[in-house]
Amino acid sequence: MTTNLSECFNGVLKGARSLPITAMVRFTFFKVNSYFDARRNLTLDQLEAGQEWCKYAMDKFEKNQAKEKDHMVTRMCAQARLYKVDTPGNPLSNGGGQHTHKVDLRGMTYTCGKWQAYKIPCSHVIAICAKYKHDAQQFIDPCYSVTRRYHSYEPVFQPLKDRLAWPEPEETRVVMPNPRLIRNKGRPKSTRIRNEMDEDDRELPGSLWIENGPKSRCGLCRQEGHNRRTCPTQNVESTSSGVAS
Repeated sequence: MTTNLSECFNGVLKGARSLPITAMVRFTFFKVNSYFDARRNLTLDQLEAGQEWCKYAMDKFEKNQAKEKDHMVTRMCAQARLYKVDTPGNPLSNGGGQHTHKVDLRGMTYTCGKWQAYKIPCSHVIAICAKYKHDAQQFIDPCYSVTRRYHSYEPVFQPLKDRLAWPEPEETRVVMPNPRLIRNKGRPKSTRIRNEMDEDDRELPGSLWIENGPKSRCGLCRQEGHNRRTCPTQNVESTSSGVAS
């Protein structure tokens, strides 16, 4: 569910990038409204068709139902609704199967831990319900019900007011940028704190690193104070080659 919420937020906000503030708010508002309207209508159609649980829950329930046929169920206490379920071995897997699970239907706890993780009855619970004529779907968590989903999208968005109907702000505040936080043009200077890995001028403190640290060297003549583009050696070579030609 957390992943679905994150993907939903990303889907809503993905198209709202690089827009003015007012356009960004309006885009987000109408995009969320379209999500609510489409899902509300879809869920309502499912309710009218008699669907009780969402497709994800029913697919997982039917998959677990197909595995319960080979389970052996032993009732330990009818009043406490306590059972023991033995699973057969699986010759196709290394060490698979041949497990014993304790199922407490009253306390809604199972030693396999699958119900606690997915909130959907595992094959052990379905095997017990099939043997003792219980409704296994009653143990599906209500969060998977179509009715709960419809209530999630039931609120209705009201149309936005016209710009002339907006309330007047109580106080007008002008926000100005802080000039001290404006970056200068070009690449920012490095403020790395030097350590024992630096070879030159190890006695310099970190505050003097920018001024007295090692300078960049030219890629051609390996001298400091210039780079490959402004190297005097390159200029001399280009001039001499022009004279020779």
